Amino acid sequence: MYFTLATALLSTSILVSAAPTTSSAPLERRACSVAYPRSIGFPINFDIHQDAGGVNSVPNALTFNNVPAGSYGCQLEVNFPAGYPITSSGASAVNIFATSGDSETLFGTVTLQSSPVAPTKFIINSATCSTLMTYKIKIASETEAGRVAFADTKDAGFTMTYNC
Repeated sequence: MYFTLATALLSTSILVSAAPTTSSAPLERRACSVAYPRSIGFPINFDIHQDAGGVNSVPNALTFNNVPAGSYGCQLEVNFPAGYPITSSGASAVNIFATSGDSETLFGTVTLQSSPVAPTKFIINSATCSTLMTYKIKIASETEAGRVAFADTKDAGFTMTYNC
């Protein structure tokens, strides 16, 4: 009997000490900051294409130079509202390469498309933030003809989210 009573009291004190404490400060929802591609103005008309055999390849550059120093958690995304017009034909998957000087590193591959009924979001990849982040977008196939074209605006296209 004594052992049962002691066990019950001990487990009650553990439960009481493990109870959450209240704080007078309300929790704030965390929001990400968003950077848009560098351009003279919007829209930025992306037109990535190549002919059969991978010849006449026309890649497009993508640059972010507006991520503040000291930012963290940079994530390259593509967002399209429902029914956003994207022209594509043939091999339409694109490779996105992170570029630095003369070097390129594959950063991600995506087939850009929008849904007719809901917004679409593609997360390409994440990286350490820098005040200058540059990419090259080209058709992923080395042999097939393909094309992807769309207008990048503040409401649709590439963004860099950070500080999430």
